[in-house]
Amino acid sequence: MSFPVVKAANVKGMGWGAVLLAGLVGCGQEARKPAPEQEAIEAVKAQAQQLQPPAGCTEITMGELANGIGLTPTMYSPQPTYRGNFDNFGDPAFPDPARIRLDVNTAPGVYDLSVGGGNTFTCDRCVFGYQDEGSPAEKFFVADAGTLLLAVKVSPQQTLGALTNVTLRESVDAPPLNAPYWGSAVVPGGECRWIRFATWNTVRQDGCDPRQGSLTANLPDTTCVPDDYVASDGTLERALGTKVQGEACTKTAAASESELASTDCEQGFACTDLLSENAQCLKTCDFMAPNPGCPSGTMCGVYGLCTEQSVLEQNGFTFDPALIGEICSLGFANYCGTEGARGVCADLDRDGKGECYPYHRARSECGPGDELGYMNYALSGGGFDRGHGFCYHDGL
Repeated sequence: MSFPVVKAANVKGMGWGAVLLAGLVGCGQEARKPAPEQEAIEAVKAQAQQLQPPAGCTEITMGELANGIGLTPTMYSPQPTYRGNFDNFGDPAFPDPARIRLDVNTAPGVYDLSVGGGNTFTCDRCVFGYQDEGSPAEKFFVADAGTLLLAVKVSPQQTLGALTNVTLRESVDAPPLNAPYWGSAVVPGGECRWIRFATWNTVRQDGCDPRQGSLTANLPDTTCVPDDYVASDGTLERALGTKVQGEACTKTAAASESELASTDCEQGFACTDLLSENAQCLKTCDFMAPNPGCPSGTMCGVYGLCTEQSVLEQNGFTFDPALIGEICSLGFANYCGTEGARGVCADLDRDGKGECYPYHRARSECGPGDELGYMNYALSGGGFDRGHGFCYHDGL
């Protein structure tokens, strides 16, 4: 089935549609032993030097990757997708995009890229890219073998890892072609590319994970301020004051790259003007948590901020009283359900009334025959935020 595109709501003119821990808060520069994850990557690199390309495969290399607010414009994909380019691949007049896609719930560890069969629909950890994108000679390549090491995970969007012995086969798009995630199939006798060893690092020095229960969500004297709509990626700020919900506040830029910006809000409150004319302290929250923890009279809304429902409605967000699994009175609403059990009203059978589907972040949270649909929020400058998802039955 095809997936509906959701129209935009607007927050402060932003054009919305429908590190490691020590480094995060600053520390001295004394010498340290290599971290275990660095040792693991070096061990993989050493082993990779002994490898040879598979017969018929051409060795290629990969440049730096970025994701989320590390990209210009900002891009948050339905699942974390690290974007960059291959370094020596085809005609230099055309770009050679490189992509690594993970599931939100992918944990640090070692993964076999043959799982999924080189199909971009079935793989939970995918490596793929294009040669000479946009040219008549464009070719699509998908990994069907190799190893992915996820060494560090600050948030789903901020990770550090390595690839080794990765074989990418020439492929073509294959069914399903109208689902949120298209399929692919290897071209028999097609061209082959090989990555001996490559690393990526999308961790920001001041990055954090706003989700409730994460290691960086509640550090002393700081606030993890969400950067994306679904509040799964954030930036640490020092909370040096005592101001709380609704109080006017001031944010002070960091004095240097090694320091954090600061506010006069209390810990756990962001100084923001996203939902008001002037900056005010708003409690940060995780609307997918059983208890988002918002002050009385407020709800956990966009960008993981506690605010009044009326404020969100003034900014174009819609609400329906249906609970999870119930039929909505509207065909579409940004929010249904209650605090701790939020969802979206979506009319997938096009009968004029939506159903209240619970929100999810990870594709791996969907059951057999279900797929992760996503909301497409357009950002200024041509970017997008598609991390806001829900599981629906597609039968694929």
